[in-house]
Amino acid sequence: MNPSSDPISGPVLQPTAPLTERQSARTSPIMSRPTPPAAAVLCLAGALMLAATVSSAGATDELPYLIDTSGQPARNGSALCWRTGSWSPAAARSARFEDKPMACTCEPELVARGDCEPPPAVPPAPPPTPLAEQPMAAPAVREIVGPTKVKLSAEAHFRFGTSVLQPDTRARLDQLTDELAGIELEVVLAVGHADRIGDDRYNQEISEKRAAEVKAYLIGRGVPANRIYTEGKGEKQPVHLGDCDGLGREHRRNQPLIDCLAADRRVEIEAIGVR
Repeated sequence: MNPSSDPISGPVLQPTAPLTERQSARTSPIMSRPTPPAAAVLCLAGALMLAATVSSAGATDELPYLIDTSGQPARNGSALCWRTGSWSPAAARSARFEDKPMACTCEPELVARGDCEPPPAVPPAPPPTPLAEQPMAAPAVREIVGPTKVKLSAEAHFRFGTSVLQPDTRARLDQLTDELAGIELEVVLAVGHADRIGDDRYNQEISEKRAAEVKAYLIGRGVPANRIYTEGKGEKQPVHLGDCDGLGREHRRNQPLIDCLAADRRVEIEAIGVR
């Protein structure tokens, strides 16, 4: 099995090889003869360990990384995790492995450091110092300052039924690119969204067009194209959850409802790098 390019548009953070859903769900060839009892026991044990170790919103074939029969993320010869066809930055952050996001194990640059670190343990109380002994002075601790992980965010908003950047949105993107000039950029994630007016297919397409419009503008401002990853979520992740109900039917001529849902027509931008 050889790593291949990511099937989703945009850059791949590490040279990890994506797999199709069929490949991720079937990690060994079908045998032409009945499986021996010992092999069946091993398969069952691997499945039980996988179910106990990894939890996510969907079935195993919806995990962003391939899991081997020992319940650990499968890795290639370069010790990089194999991506499945369901991989996306959002999926890598939401799927759980050992009670933390799977990205912590495979691609920690996609998540905040605090999401991957366990809560600090409370140290036990020190034993009483004998009266005859004098406490030793603690050695001086010198702080070592290294590179700092940086995460910058911005949002682009759009008029109803369009993917055209407005002047105020361009100003926000200009400010973001100015801030990127001071860091070593790793990746920019641009995720497009739509309001609920219209059918699912239309809203999915326009969310993708909005993300692509943001990518094109950032490239024009000097951001490397191979660092920008885009995707569209359609109407699946609205900002408004019920506060626009009761404003009439969902129709492109219902202006009060269109105005209320303005925040849903957006692209969320997140830039990750090192300073």
